[in-house]
Amino acid sequence: MPKKPELPLFIEVKSSRRLQQWLVFFHGLALASSIANALPIGVKLALLCAICSHFFWLRRRLKNQQLIIKQSDALGWEISDGTEFKAVEILNSTVITVFALFLHVKDSTRKQSLLIVNDALSDEDYRRLIVRLKTAAKKLA
Repeated sequence: MPKKPELPLFIEVKSSRRLQQWLVFFHGLALASSIANALPIGVKLALLCAICSHFFWLRRRLKNQQLIIKQSDALGWEISDGTEFKAVEILNSTVITVFALFLHVKDSTRKQSLLIVNDALSDEDYRRLIVRLKTAAKKLA
């Protein structure tokens, strides 16, 4: 019996509110520990500036991040960061959990890790992405 072709998957990953909340929490902890340590005041100020600048840089980057994931039988997996789609290979080291996907991909030039928190997608899209990743892994094995 011939296999029925799957419909193409097209998912747009939005900015994750939960990830931004975790970033605020951990940067707050870093600020508190840099204030509470016994370093000279100049070093403390340098640490405070570094932590704050890293936080604002990361937050702006996450707000502007646009990620689109496509998968089809004909073209395989493709990822776009807002410019053009690049063909990628999903690596076996990808971790799938209920709360987040740690997507490890390899394009023609480099390996890359992508964090996709479950609130960055609708529940239906998150479920479809997990199912498609698991079925793709079984086809490779």
